[in-house]
Amino acid sequence: MPGDGPTAVVRLDGNIVYVSGEGLGSARHRLFFRTVLGGRLTNDAWECPTRGAPGSEIVIEIVRRLEGLGYSAAASGVAADRALQNEVERVRSFRRVRKAAQGFLGLTGDSPVSTVSEEEVIATLREVGWNFEERDPLPHQRHGILHALNAANAANFSVPGAGKTATALAVAATHIAQGTIDVVVVVGPLSCFAPWERECAMAAPGVFAPRRVRAGSRAGRVAIYRRTRSRDLLLLSFATAASDRAELETLCRRIRVMLVVDESHRVKRFRGGHWAPALMDIARYARVKMILSGTPMPQGARDLYSQLNILWPGGELTGSRATYAARADSDFTSVIRRVEPFFVRTPKSQLNLPDLHFFRHDVPLAPLQAQIYELIVTRLRGEIPDAASWQDRIDALRRARPIRLIQAASNPDLLNAADGFFHIPALRSPSGTLMERLHRYRDFGELPGKFAYTLEFLRGLQGEGRKCVVWTSFVRNIDQLSALVRAQLGAPVFSVDGRVPAGDGSAHAGEEIDETREMRIDRFLAEQGFAVLIANPAACAESISLHSACHTALYVDRTHDCARWLQSIDRIHRLGLKPDDRVEIHVIKSVADGMPTIDEVVDTRLLVKEDNMRLLLESAELRAEGLAKQDTLSAAEGSEEDLMAVLKYLLGEE
Repeated sequence: MPGDGPTAVVRLDGNIVYVSGEGLGSARHRLFFRTVLGGRLTNDAWECPTRGAPGSEIVIEIVRRLEGLGYSAAASGVAADRALQNEVERVRSFRRVRKAAQGFLGLTGDSPVSTVSEEEVIATLREVGWNFEERDPLPHQRHGILHALNAANAANFSVPGAGKTATALAVAATHIAQGTIDVVVVVGPLSCFAPWERECAMAAPGVFAPRRVRAGSRAGRVAIYRRTRSRDLLLLSFATAASDRAELETLCRRIRVMLVVDESHRVKRFRGGHWAPALMDIARYARVKMILSGTPMPQGARDLYSQLNILWPGGELTGSRATYAARADSDFTSVIRRVEPFFVRTPKSQLNLPDLHFFRHDVPLAPLQAQIYELIVTRLRGEIPDAASWQDRIDALRRARPIRLIQAASNPDLLNAADGFFHIPALRSPSGTLMERLHRYRDFGELPGKFAYTLEFLRGLQGEGRKCVVWTSFVRNIDQLSALVRAQLGAPVFSVDGRVPAGDGSAHAGEEIDETREMRIDRFLAEQGFAVLIANPAACAESISLHSACHTALYVDRTHDCARWLQSIDRIHRLGLKPDDRVEIHVIKSVADGMPTIDEVVDTRLLVKEDNMRLLLESAELRAEGLAKQDTLSAAEGSEEDLMAVLKYLLGEE
């Protein structure tokens, strides 16, 4: 890797790296050697202590820095020369793989060419025991498998519900059959464990032995790693992987590991944190790496940095953190060009799913509910200053908590208690009339209009023996609706929200519970005939599939959070549906005296945002989704444009 500029000599001697060469005493070099590496300049040479880090890594860091500045780096001494040669081979290997990946995707201008044929891969999967009757890979999945085998370390950024788990499992099975790897380590959210176990049982029965590495005691987990043998598939949470970094590195040194990071956008933090640095370190020792995410850039281009450095932990795809930040902020196209050979993305349009059938139901507010709703409208209207600018009015509206309108239109009793998810207190109002009606609502026993409609709707499905998922944004609604359905329909009801952890009761994360989301969802799906799952979208945002047994969704209420709206639809509209399956989406909208309520405003705004967001989430291109602040009150109450629409509604201008 020599350059045409001046020469620098790097020598590793014990715990000191010595660097000598022309001009290394200049200010720009002092900043790096003295400030970053803690070195000192002696007799025209820098002496840099390794400070506990492997000396070879310091040598490589120095060489990369100097070559980036135009130097030709030479090694002096066996240790430094070995490190430099390893770096040369690493770069050569990356270039070879990059060329193969570019050729497969046809990015070189020539016809696409693969280093391995599809026929060979299918034959290999048959030999290893892949179940083609149950999981014959679809065309986009075969493309993803071949791409991963050409790219060596690859990202699959296909849309949610595209079958990324099965694709990654097929890649792992091929590597197992070819003797490239011995073991698969999957790191992801706790909710991804069950899908991996199901795919192992369905697609590769007997090929892999999946095992959850429960948090428990460190000694227990270490024992699992030491007993790990060929064809084991370990499932770890992000927290467990970070905690067991050293043990996992030891495992990777002992046997050949394929590291898969599922829902990799969870480690998107550009700087700081614990998960991303741990996974990058583990990835250095893994033989093969793969990352999976349907939304790889929820906030922007910087979200890719940590994910890409899990794929190629030497920084081959990103360069330094500072370099990547500059390129991502000023010329994202160049970032995509560099990354493009190493990812595939299947848009939803290529999944050939059956059409969605949408229904909107106008439902009158109950009598007392209508009075409370009108008092909330009056209260919010009074918070808006008359003579202020539109921006000042929007700011005032946000401070007044417009989500109160959505609560009142859904269930006025929501205003009587604090909301743990959105972190808003019970309503306190100077209006005695409003507070009196709210207290009466709790005691009066009126059924909100949407609740009454929900019961009748579910009663109809009960007669047909169909399952339904009922979505609401509010935890208190989940509890009250669950009780009503059990009491009035006598039907099996399962509820899921943020109070129900998504995994296996990992003690170190404080998640020990009697029943998990996963267990409740499995029981819902296994129930014969009619059953109801009542959930909030945030609790089932990832790695949850309901489409095997449930094709009907009813929305009691929605917020302005379009990401959650689309993600919830994907729970029942995803790969695996039969062509004749009918998937129905039912939305309840409250009306007051025949006039629209806040639900109409939310519906209109979601339609506008949905078109734009689907272009991002379903595009074959890699783009920033702009999903910042999801899971927050700000996302629920909406953007400036959303609040403007609410403001005009309150002022009677729309």
